[in-house]
Amino acid sequence: MGKSIVIFIASAIFLFGITQAYDKFIPNKKPFVESDNYQFILEGIVYCDPCRAEFKTNLSQPLDDARVGMQCRHPETEQITITVSASTNSTGYYNMLIEGDHENEICETFLIRSPREDCNEIPNEGGHGRESSRVTLTNNNGISGKYRDANPLFFLAKKVAPECAQEFKEMEYIPELKDINQA
Repeated sequence: MGKSIVIFIASAIFLFGITQAYDKFIPNKKPFVESDNYQFILEGIVYCDPCRAEFKTNLSQPLDDARVGMQCRHPETEQITITVSASTNSTGYYNMLIEGDHENEICETFLIRSPREDCNEIPNEGGHGRESSRVTLTNNNGISGKYRDANPLFFLAKKVAPECAQEFKEMEYIPELKDINQA
């Protein structure tokens, strides 16, 4: 009986250590309120694009206190079925509690507000009017579990940072003519 107690205590200490390591691996992850009503936890990141490249570079900066929304709508009637919003933490991370299954709906995350005056332009994604990321919020498609990840969202800086030319050179990226004119 003495060995089983020692093994139990050692196991508890080991599991506590793993939990602590996980919390350090994802720093500043905002806690969420447990509720019986939610079915999904939607997670994502928001950053500032100082190069106006419209993709993440080494110069991209996470945005603290950016406001993000998520909305689901019926594909034919465009009727909105759910809207949720959240703010990012210091690492640009956010999470949202989503109620219900939205199998037959179009669900997207989108930018609402940037805390930075120098980086608050919302990209006009292909003329659609806003930067967004589609998310799947159903368990009826082969994806199991509560957690869903949204693609990163970004605000554009008003002016291209001077370091971007060197960043593009190191990436061997040749910007389009419209990008060069903005530099």
